[in-house]
Amino acid sequence: METYNKGLFHSWVPGIVYLLLIMLFTAVVLLIKPINAANISLMASSTGVMMEYYMWGNYATIIGFSIVLPFIWRNKTRFRSKELLIASLVVMAVMSIVVTRATIGEIVVAACLIFGIANMVAMVEMLLPIMGILKAENDKKIFYAVFYPISIMMSQFGGYLASSASLTIGWEAVHYYGAATLLLTAMLCVVVCHNQRFARKMPYIYIDWLGVSLYITALMSLAYVYAFGKQQDWFQSQKIVWAVVMMIASVMTLITRQLTIKHPFLSFKIYKIAQVRYALLFLVFQGIFMGVGSIMSIYTSAILGYNWITNGELALMTLPGIVLAGYVSFHWGKKKMPVKMYIFSGFAAYFLYTVMLYFMMTPGLNIAQLYLPQILSGYGMCALMIGVWIYQFDKVPPQMDIILPSVAPVMVFRSFIMLGLFTTLYGWLQYKFQIQSVGDLAVYFDAILMSHNPGAGALRDVQLSAILVANKKLLGYIIIAGLGILTFTLVHSFGKQKYIIARYIYKSKQRDKNVVFIDDMIDQNMVQKVLNILKKGTVEDYEMNKKLIAAYKRHFKERHKEATSQIPNLIKKLKQVDGFWNKVKVVFKYIPQSIKESIETVKRQNKELREIRRSKNNHS
Repeated sequence: METYNKGLFHSWVPGIVYLLLIMLFTAVVLLIKPINAANISLMASSTGVMMEYYMWGNYATIIGFSIVLPFIWRNKTRFRSKELLIASLVVMAVMSIVVTRATIGEIVVAACLIFGIANMVAMVEMLLPIMGILKAENDKKIFYAVFYPISIMMSQFGGYLASSASLTIGWEAVHYYGAATLLLTAMLCVVVCHNQRFARKMPYIYIDWLGVSLYITALMSLAYVYAFGKQQDWFQSQKIVWAVVMMIASVMTLITRQLTIKHPFLSFKIYKIAQVRYALLFLVFQGIFMGVGSIMSIYTSAILGYNWITNGELALMTLPGIVLAGYVSFHWGKKKMPVKMYIFSGFAAYFLYTVMLYFMMTPGLNIAQLYLPQILSGYGMCALMIGVWIYQFDKVPPQMDIILPSVAPVMVFRSFIMLGLFTTLYGWLQYKFQIQSVGDLAVYFDAILMSHNPGAGALRDVQLSAILVANKKLLGYIIIAGLGILTFTLVHSFGKQKYIIARYIYKSKQRDKNVVFIDDMIDQNMVQKVLNILKKGTVEDYEMNKKLIAAYKRHFKERHKEATSQIPNLIKKLKQVDGFWNKVKVVFKYIPQSIKESIETVKRQNKELREIRRSKNNHS
């Protein structure tokens, strides 16, 4: 009989070596990328491929991450972990070399897509051992608080290493060294990984390959629009129009097919949950703030004149904020605190980051003054990725056949659709505002031409001023939107039941049941809600249920009668006195007396309810 092993390495591997190998493999998978955004200009100038193809390939990598998720569990039950890990590392190495040597844009994009698929397969093989090390199998909040900061920090640090190394040894050498590292890691897997299966072997069937093709077509068409929209002048180009038509047709066909076939590629069951739909709205809000990074890049490159090395060093200042967000999330989840204020803190950090950028839009600025905004940006990004993800999947059933097909659309919605949408939108708006600003500054052109030293330098100053004005105008609109986002986050219930406030919770020593007494918020459906609470097993005896419901009814009627009778008495007393200040004294004298009477009524009602509970326990 074949034995199964949910681990990754042989049993003879020592525990400390096991931990070091997991850290090494995770770092390799997270650090090495097919395209580094800071090196796109260098890659385009070296190979002759348009920059837009590399941007398209960068989006294709994210799309590749999401493609494999719906049937990743079938991969683990069909193949051995050793086979999956070695194959994915080798494929990543080959695709990295293809991206380096290719001079055709479409080949670069296809290689990036395959690289993303292989990268996610290798990353999933790391997740289960990491969850076992963190002992977070039953508490995903602890896992998110540790894994998300590590993955985001690795991404930021890897980008800086690639950009700094490209200055000294060239970007091609960076890819060659990365491919060599992947191959050496695959050779190490041959030695240390066991040959046992993760679980019982399952057939590689019931995969909707047509649905996979439609999914790839829709997302790649949208990625083409994001990458080539500015270069093709958006909808003035027939290619952009056809890409949008293809994307819409693919999405509609995909949704129709997934809702009608027996074994769909994607699952839309979780979107019936209201909490999941609200979480998607929060992801839209997160995308609004994440797009501010493009404005920051325009400012540091066009105004301050930073090169890609300085921008990489500036991006490293997000690391303290990321660490802080992970630390807060870890203790937040450990104490079982509601996620509402944690999400609010992420939006508040992003809001402060945007406000500080608004007031820092000046022609000259010390780089040290940008450190605090970058820390706030890192905290906001990490806090929202953790908090919104926890909130979204908190009520989702933990079955793999429900979660995995549902995670892919959510992940691509957050990391690709929203980020690409607002980055592209902000770039388009910034260009429009810049043209408008140049028109507004045209009044100074005559003064420039009539000056003693006219030249290109003065015109350059006008152009820089137009960029600053456009940036501040765009940031102003984002700040206004941010106020609405913060307000919505504060008033949103985050899954809590409205109109019911639990005042006293007594735990029964015999059956460990809770008896909840409701405070003075009166609602027309309150009695029915109380009845629903009792049906959940709070009180077991039927006769005691009826007595408890009757006591609640008397409680609400007396409170309502008391509230309605006190108002006419107050109005009658106010009519008996003259003068504004005398009326104010009556009000302030009457309110404490009313509060005291309400407290006495509450005590009397609660005493009655406690007697009913005591008689229920004696009856049991």
